[in-house]
Amino acid sequence: MKNSHMAAERIYEVMANIINLLAGDLQASSTKAYLARLRHSINKDVQWTTGVLPVVFASIPEEYLGKSGDLTPAERAIVTSLQLFALHQQGSDQLVHLQSTSIESGVRDNLGASLRALRVGDDTQAVDRRFNAMITSTNFNELSNHLRHLIKLLKSRTDAKVDYAQLAQDLFWFQVGNQSAVRLRWSRSYYKVYKDQGGEESNEE
Repeated sequence: MKNSHMAAERIYEVMANIINLLAGDLQASSTKAYLARLRHSINKDVQWTTGVLPVVFASIPEEYLGKSGDLTPAERAIVTSLQLFALHQQGSDQLVHLQSTSIESGVRDNLGASLRALRVGDDTQAVDRRFNAMITSTNFNELSNHLRHLIKLLKSRTDAKVDYAQLAQDLFWFQVGNQSAVRLRWSRSYYKVYKDQGGEESNEE
């Protein structure tokens, strides 16, 4: 478990570094081309992602690089999070990545906190159903599919940002046997509500 925690922290750092590199000039033709390749790589076999993998492989420490024809959990977590970031960033001049600058008790803002922005108006139940379908995914491919739909919804309806480095870390944990912990963290953040404008928080029952 200690090694997994070390890997998870490195994944966060690697993903944050990649996004910081891309954020250096979002309007550059090279950045736009890379983000387009990321979007086009969705739902394709690993051999079709060659246009995006060099950046990932150059950033991941050697001990987390795979030696087979399949992506490792670390590689898959970063590639998937990058693809979701590219979907979210499309057409926006403002960076959609949330940089968690204030961390209380070592807990960063997770996906559930970002998706909570969708729980407004009269469509809350429909959004909740989508969220619940996502967190009950039984495998990584199913989870990724639900995530893409939710990120598109978040993009179209809100200005909310996502900590994509934290998402990469959570996607890693999901793959290495910690699905329940990831679901619980996302659900707690998603269903958390504010009682008043003073910022007092509570959890919905």
